[in-house]
Amino acid sequence: MTSIAGRLGVSLFVSLLLAGILVGQGALWWLDQRQRQVMTASLRDEAVSVLAAISQGPSGLQLEQPMLDPAYRQPFSGRYFTVSFDDHIWRSRSLWDQRMADTESLGLDNELVPGPDGQQLLRYRGDYEIHGRKLAIVVAQDYTPQLENFRNTRSVSLLAWVLILSGLAAAQLWLIRRGLRPLNEARRQIEQLGDGERTELDCDVPTELRPLVQEVNRLLGHTDQQLRRSRHAIGDLGHALKTPLAVLRNRCDANLLRDHPDLYRLLDEQLAQVEDTVRRALNRARVAAGATPGTLFHPDQDLVALRDTMIQVYGDRCRIELIGTELPPQPVERDDMLEVLGNLMDNACKWARGRVLVRLWREPDALWLSVEDDGPGIEPGRRDQVIRRGERLDQRVAGHGLGLAIVSDTAEAYGGELTLGHSAALGGLIARVCWPLR
Repeated sequence: MTSIAGRLGVSLFVSLLLAGILVGQGALWWLDQRQRQVMTASLRDEAVSVLAAISQGPSGLQLEQPMLDPAYRQPFSGRYFTVSFDDHIWRSRSLWDQRMADTESLGLDNELVPGPDGQQLLRYRGDYEIHGRKLAIVVAQDYTPQLENFRNTRSVSLLAWVLILSGLAAAQLWLIRRGLRPLNEARRQIEQLGDGERTELDCDVPTELRPLVQEVNRLLGHTDQQLRRSRHAIGDLGHALKTPLAVLRNRCDANLLRDHPDLYRLLDEQLAQVEDTVRRALNRARVAAGATPGTLFHPDQDLVALRDTMIQVYGDRCRIELIGTELPPQPVERDDMLEVLGNLMDNACKWARGRVLVRLWREPDALWLSVEDDGPGIEPGRRDQVIRRGERLDQRVAGHGLGLAIVSDTAEAYGGELTLGHSAALGGLIARVCWPLR
């Protein structure tokens, strides 16, 4: 569907074009009528001049040729006459050997009549009496030049009107777009809302748009409150269940399987169902919130804050390097990004011998992050195992085995993916997360 400005511009152009055609046609009709009125008076005078050239001769009425206009003696000159009385018909020499159609109506004919050489004649008849004889004098003049002038005027006027309308349409389209600029600005602000660059629409808009903007802002505030309450409630519940679930999962070990196999299978099945339910609930809460307005991830601030937190926890045992802090604010959910980076950096600091490298880079349709360390790494065959909830490869390191599982679930909730590999730069584990963007 075309834009409103385009539809208005086309409608305006068509309406003005039709109006111009109607007005122009009406003007030409009026000019034609005026021209015929003027020529009627001229033809009446011509009929009188022909009548004045008729005199009484020895043998009756005769036509004095020298008294006639020379145009009547020139063949197909465009000016003609006939004189009818008794059984006699006199014709002008200009008719040559052709005749005009007879007419019984006095005055000017309503329609043009065909004439010699393809001409269109405007004809006038007058009845007179001279020397006791009744005469019918018909004079005619070629109207073709006037018709040609009207056609030329119509074509030139139509072309000029189209050119004028094109200019008017361009100016009107500019005015329409200028008038619709507040709508475009509102659309741009709505896009900024979706990207998290603003929390509400500007109310400094034309009067016609102000009620709409105010209603949108009210709905935004209400929706944001509802989403935050729901998300926080689900998040609190899910995080509250993490530790008890991890404890119960750790108790489902080989000893329980050996001593109480039925109890092991029951606990393992029920714990898996509870973990899946909690994971799905947390994923729905994350996706429902999306990029909440005002919660953009700021690499220059948030990455540095996470590094400072890790330094407070682990001290100077490992050096954390950051790459990508110069990136602008990213349209991703800040809380989820902090949780992902926090878990990855915490896991890297636990296993690192002295160095952790955090990278952040942007591609056209995705945000990538990686965390690598110089620790022992993970064998390729066991990397999928550590992503499962509660799975730990070394019980000597504190934790419940949920960190990488949370990162994987969060990435999947946004359509991304967590991959583990070998760090070519540091020699330990590298964890990469792809975070798709709109």
